[in-house]
Amino acid sequence: MGGAAAALLAAPALAAEPSEAEILRLATVSEETALLDTEDTGAELALLPKGAELVLLERGEDGTVLAAYEAEDDVLTGYVASEAVSVQSLGRTTVLTEQAALMDIPGDGGEVLLNLMQDSPVLILGHHDGWYCVQARGITGYLPETDVLAELTTTSSLNLREEADADSERLDTIPSGTGLTPVDGTEGWYQVTYEGQTGYISAEYVSVPEEYEVEDPTMSDGEAVLAYAQQFLGNRYVWGGTSLTNGCDCSGYVMQIYAQFGVSLPHSSYAIRGYGEKVSYSEMQVGDVVCYNGHVGIYAGDGQIINALNSRKGICYTNVNYSPIVTIRRML
Repeated sequence: MGGAAAALLAAPALAAEPSEAEILRLATVSEETALLDTEDTGAELALLPKGAELVLLERGEDGTVLAAYEAEDDVLTGYVASEAVSVQSLGRTTVLTEQAALMDIPGDGGEVLLNLMQDSPVLILGHHDGWYCVQARGITGYLPETDVLAELTTTSSLNLREEADADSERLDTIPSGTGLTPVDGTEGWYQVTYEGQTGYISAEYVSVPEEYEVEDPTMSDGEAVLAYAQQFLGNRYVWGGTSLTNGCDCSGYVMQIYAQFGVSLPHSSYAIRGYGEKVSYSEMQVGDVVCYNGHVGIYAGDGQIINALNSRKGICYTNVNYSPIVTIRRML
C-alpha cells in the first residue's frame, strides 16, 4: 500500500466508526477517470490518473462508488465509476497475541481504540510499514504485524531461538523462503514451530502478506456481536451484576453486549425470551441469544455458547445443549 492510501486511512474523518453501509477498502484507478461531486453528472473534483490510490467508502447507485482521494495535501471525497477502479484483496483473520491494542494511527503516539483478545476476528483492509489496517467490531484502526495471524515467509536464512532474544540459544537454522504459521507474537519476534521445535524468529527477516483473497470480506451482525462478546472471556460472574469488566450475571452479560449494538434488553433471562425474532435450532447462527430455564447465552458456533455461567467459571464457553433450550432469539 502506498503512502497516499496510508495517509487517507490515517485521516481522522476516515478512521472513525463507519455506518452499517460502509466498509473501508483500498483500490487503485485502472484507467484515467473523473472524481465527481455527485453520483450522476456532477462537477469534476479531480481527474484521477491511472494508478491513483483511493479509499472506497461505500457503494453508490448506477455503477458508482463513493471514494476518498488525497490530492496536494487535501482529501477529496466524491464519486467514481466502479468499472474504473480495482479493489485490492481483503481478508479475514484473527488476533495472534494474548492481547492487542487497536490504535487509531500506525506507529507510536496514537490512541487506543479497542483492546482485542487473542483469536478475536479482524478484517484486514490494508498494510503499511509493519502495521495492518483492520476493522474489528465495526471500528477501523491499526495493529502491528506481530499481533495479526498471517502466514510468514522467511526472507533469508535465520536462526530459530529458544527465547525472543538475539542472545538466546539457537535451536535450528531455517532456510530462506520457508513458509511458517506463527503460534504467538511479541514485539519484534514471532513464535513458530519448525521441524518439531518451537522457538522464536526475528520479525526483521520475514515477509508478511499484504493482500488476502476472500469471497465476502464483510463481517455479519452475529459475527460482530460474538467478536465483541469474546473480549470479556474469563471475567468474573457476579449475581445481579451488569459490568462486563468487574462482574455480571448471565442476563447482565447479554444485555450489555447487545447494548453496544443499539439493542436494549432487560436484565432478566426470562424477559429476554420475548425480544427479537424466534428462530429454530436448525436456523441458529452465531450471535443468536439462546435462552434456557433461568439462564441465557450467546451462540458462538461449533455447538458452543459464550455466557456468564457461574461464580466458579465466570464468562466462558459452554456446550449449547448443556441444558434444555427454551427458545432462540435473533436480535439483529
